[in-house]
Amino acid sequence: MVKVRYKKRTGQIVYAIVVAVLLVFAALVAMPVYGALLFLDERFEQEQHDSLDYGIESEHIVLTTEDGLNLAAWRTYAVGEDSDADPNADTTAEGSAPAQDAPKGTVIILSGIQRPSVTEFFGYAQMLSQHGWDALLIEKRARGLSEGESIGFGFTEWKDVQAGVNYLDADPRAGDAPIIVMGTSAGGSTALIAMAEVPRIDGVISISAYTTFTDAYVDNVVEMGVPRFIANATRPFMNLFLDLRFGSEVAQKTPIAALGSRDGRPLLLMHSTEDTQVPFTHHEQFIQQSARGTDWPLYTFVREGNWHFVCYDRYVESPANDTEFSQAILDFLDRFEE
Repeated sequence: MVKVRYKKRTGQIVYAIVVAVLLVFAALVAMPVYGALLFLDERFEQEQHDSLDYGIESEHIVLTTEDGLNLAAWRTYAVGEDSDADPNADTTAEGSAPAQDAPKGTVIILSGIQRPSVTEFFGYAQMLSQHGWDALLIEKRARGLSEGESIGFGFTEWKDVQAGVNYLDADPRAGDAPIIVMGTSAGGSTALIAMAEVPRIDGVISISAYTTFTDAYVDNVVEMGVPRFIANATRPFMNLFLDLRFGSEVAQKTPIAALGSRDGRPLLLMHSTEDTQVPFTHHEQFIQQSARGTDWPLYTFVREGNWHFVCYDRYVESPANDTEFSQAILDFLDRFEE
C-alpha cells in the first residue's frame, strides 16, 4: 500500500514538473512573438507636417521600391549659407530641377520605428539647405502616406532607401555628388543596413540606433521590469521568429553585422548615455565592432542624459539651434568636400 501511494505521489510530482516546464517554455516563446507582433502587420498613421512651418519649401514626390510599394517622400534644395534665394523657384524647363547652384550632395533622412513622421525632420532639411545640401525625406513603408501593410525592423526598409538612391541616381541635379543617409532610432539602424546593401551610399549618420532588433527587444523587456536572465532566455526564440518571418538569410542582415560591409565609407554614430529606448550599450557595441581589424573613418558624438533624438527636445524642430549637435553633423558632412 505504501508503495502505491509513493508511486502515485512521485507521478504527481513528475506531472507537475512537466507542466511547469511546458508553461515556462510557452511563456518564453510567447513573449518575443508578442513583442514582435506589436509592430508587425500594422500600419502606423502619423501626424503630417508642412515644410513651410519649418522655413523651407519642399517638393512632394513618390518613390517606388523594388518590391512594388509607393512611398511618400519630400525633396528640399540647397540654397547655401545665408542665402535668401528660393530653393524651389522653377526657372527651368517644366519637370526639371530648380535653376540654382549644384548641391554639395543629398542627405536622405529617415525616422523611427513608429513615429514621428519623417516630415517632423524638415527642420533638419532646413539646416542642411543653409549649408549647401539637398535633402530627401522618405516616409518608410507602412507609415503615414506610404504604402505597405507591415514594417520590417530594417530588414525590408533598406529597400525604401534604395528607392531613394535610385531616384537620385536618375536625377541630373544629384549627379555624382555624395549621398549620405541619416536616420534616428530604427531609422539609424535601417541606414546601417542600407549602407551594406547599397554601395552607392557614401556615408551614414546613425542616431540612437539599435545593434539588432533582438537586442532592443531584450533591453525594453528589462526596462519594463522583467529580470534580465528571463529576457535573455527569450532571445533565441525571437531570433527564430525573425528567421521564420523574414528568412534566415535576411534576418542575419542586422545593423551591427552591416559594419563589416562599410568598405571604408565614413560613419558618424550619435547616442546619449542614459537613453531608455535604445541603451548606450548598443553604441558601445557598435564602437567595439567597428574597431575590429579596420581603420575605416568612424566618428562619434555622445551626449550626457536621456535624449533619444540626441538633439535636445526643445530644438528638434530647429536643430541648428542645438549648436553642439548640429555642428557634429555639419563637420561630418564637410569631410565629403575634402
